[in-house]
Amino acid sequence: MIKILSIDDEKIFHNMIIHALKAHDYQVETALNGNEGIQKARAFKPDLIITDVMMPDMNGYEVTTALRREDEFAHTPILVLTAQADMQAKLEAFEAGADDHLTKPFVPQELLARIEALLRRSQRNLSSRKEAGTTTENSSLIALHSLRGGTGCSSLAVNLSLAMQELWQKPTLLLDLATTAGQVALMLNAPLKRTWADLARFSAGNIDSEAINSAINQYENGLSFIPSPTLPSEATPLEKETLKTALKILAKEYNYIFADLPHDFHPMTLSTLDEADRILLVVAPEMASIRAAAAALDTYSKLGYPPEKITLVLNAIMPRSGLSKEKIESALSLPITVTVPYVADKFVHAINYGQPFLFKYPEETATNLFEDFSFYLSQSEHKENKPAASSETWQRVYKRIKARKKK
Repeated sequence: MIKILSIDDEKIFHNMIIHALKAHDYQVETALNGNEGIQKARAFKPDLIITDVMMPDMNGYEVTTALRREDEFAHTPILVLTAQADMQAKLEAFEAGADDHLTKPFVPQELLARIEALLRRSQRNLSSRKEAGTTTENSSLIALHSLRGGTGCSSLAVNLSLAMQELWQKPTLLLDLATTAGQVALMLNAPLKRTWADLARFSAGNIDSEAINSAINQYENGLSFIPSPTLPSEATPLEKETLKTALKILAKEYNYIFADLPHDFHPMTLSTLDEADRILLVVAPEMASIRAAAAALDTYSKLGYPPEKITLVLNAIMPRSGLSKEKIESALSLPITVTVPYVADKFVHAINYGQPFLFKYPEETATNLFEDFSFYLSQSEHKENKPAASSETWQRVYKRIKARKKK
């Protein structure tokens, strides 16, 4: 029997929830305040938690945050009930780590539908985590880097990792390593259940697969990701050696790992660049970005990175007046492998609504590019052999490859 915990200081809402679920196979336990709710959760071990926001001792956001800090409830679905219907209330719920947000008073049928959807998603995510926990033969770490902000690294990291997951249906992980102001969870419209901050307490010697997996979140298409806190005040520095150990553990569980790096060469960034199989250096068609890219290339050279490890990506963030591809290649003495076309308004719209560009605009040229570029970045053993059950993304990419070969 599925167990549900309801936390609310008003008994009438407990009764409404019990009434809404009475015809279904749910066991409902109740608590009248936040502290009691946390204690009940530890004893009752619910499959799903419903919490009100306005309560006397702890509000629902604080309850959610406290539960997310405990490994046992890192991935338990949490639905927040609130009398506030505005966007700010929804954002606060997601920032606290809630999976969904429902306005009070609610319609019983909608409550039931939300609960069933959350439970289905939870089961799907559990299956994805178990699949990712299996040992992989090979793993590729792809780092996206730029010394200048605003070049679109995070957008590219999100869409490329989603495309890779869609392409091969193999364990794929996205790491948001901009640990002081992460954007990945926002772009995926995902709650901040666990972040890198939850792993910062571990040293390189005591971090293990179980600890890392407790911080891994799941997107609806099966992509795994570890987000960063959105506020610098909530960020805790991750030691270089701890991250290095974590990457080695993750390489055993994921075929593809994408790392969205901060715009610097701090120790954590350097550690990831050292471990990366490929670095995507992202540049925009303007002079400050070109200077930053030249500085990055100079540093890569001094670090001894082989030229084949670096892939130059041009992101056209302006409609016109930008430097030409030829001038950029000449200035950097490096060919541009791929150019993302100008679709700035649509990228902004996708971010504002938490809908990745890849899924929001499936017919756009940029979406085809993300799919094709993910294929280009794939391991040789995958590219050279048709998958037993080819995905729709693979079929589209293969069709485009055949069409280009005929020209």
